[in-house]
Amino acid sequence: MAKEQICQPISEADGYSFTTMNGGLLAFNNSTVLIVNVSGTTQTKKAKEAITNLLKQTADNSIVKSGAFQKMEKQKSDINFLASMEAIPATYRNQISMGLPTEVKAEDITLVGGLNFEKGKIALKTENYTENEAVKALIKKQMESFGKANNTFVKYFPSSTLMFFNVGVKGEGLYNLLSENKEFRNTVSIAKADEVKELFGSFNGDISAGLINVTMNSAPTFMMYADVKNGNALETIYKNKQSLGLKRGEDIIQLGKDEYVYKTKGMNIFFGIKDKQMYATNDELLYKNVGKAADKSIKDAPYASDMKGKNIFVAINAEAILDLPVVKMVAGFGGQEVKTYIELANKVSYLSMSSEGEISEIDLCLKDKDVNALKQIVDFAKQFAGM
Repeated sequence: MAKEQICQPISEADGYSFTTMNGGLLAFNNSTVLIVNVSGTTQTKKAKEAITNLLKQTADNSIVKSGAFQKMEKQKSDINFLASMEAIPATYRNQISMGLPTEVKAEDITLVGGLNFEKGKIALKTENYTENEAVKALIKKQMESFGKANNTFVKYFPSSTLMFFNVGVKGEGLYNLLSENKEFRNTVSIAKADEVKELFGSFNGDISAGLINVTMNSAPTFMMYADVKNGNALETIYKNKQSLGLKRGEDIIQLGKDEYVYKTKGMNIFFGIKDKQMYATNDELLYKNVGKAADKSIKDAPYASDMKGKNIFVAINAEAILDLPVVKMVAGFGGQEVKTYIELANKVSYLSMSSEGEISEIDLCLKDKDVNALKQIVDFAKQFAGM
């Protein structure tokens, strides 16, 4: 690299070699490489001193003693990693901590994860690690707010749904969790607290939502279903519509028992309850067919089996998105660069995000299920580079 003038000539320091490139300092010895972003002589001098101290540091004084590191080290992923909230600048950390109980400190949470390249899939699994008992209690309450989804409503959504969201909710547990949030308590007045608690408590089971279609001529079409104990929640919203701050041209109209429409200038949202199932959609045809199974539903989608046993599941259907007329039109006028991106996207089947207990997972699933995902990426990169 030095010969090709990518970096400066290699220099020797106290127990290590170093070079600079593109404003960065790269230091190394026989077992370690450190890359530090520096600017100016003073920063470079301080970085060199810090590097010297790091390379002479004993294991007893290092991250090896951290419980989070030890947990990470035991994983058998292709790439193991941890990300400590303590490393985030205080300004952003304070924003993340806003509304949390005072005994819960964001800097006490470390994200421990592993990345694997499998046949037809890139899988990223993460979980929170903490030694703070208050944080552990909060995470436990979060888990108690969600149950395993029963996939009750998947039959109502077409397999071509662009984005699908599915979660198992325990309404009372979710209200109890939110009631510990200072901002939530300030928002909910004492007079309305019982009504809000009843509203949350009415949700008990699955909540499913889907982005059905996107066109150039109208707002994106969506559909939502939820398991509820009764219709009190919607009745409460309708009776209190004057306190919702509706703007000019907006109104909530009752169409029948447990049937309503929220009218705006640009869109109508139909919502109601049928057979203890709450629904909402901005498409009149979907509204008229509420409770009817789709001819080819999400049960037939490529990610259907991945949903089993999950508390939360989100899927973005790349195949369905690329099949949209609006995307095909953009691709046709986009030139070579857009064509390359479309060609890469065509290798993807779907992207999913899910949570099961304490484990969260993000999966990028490719159409070719027989070849390792990393090899597919490398092969495409070679093709793109003309190698």
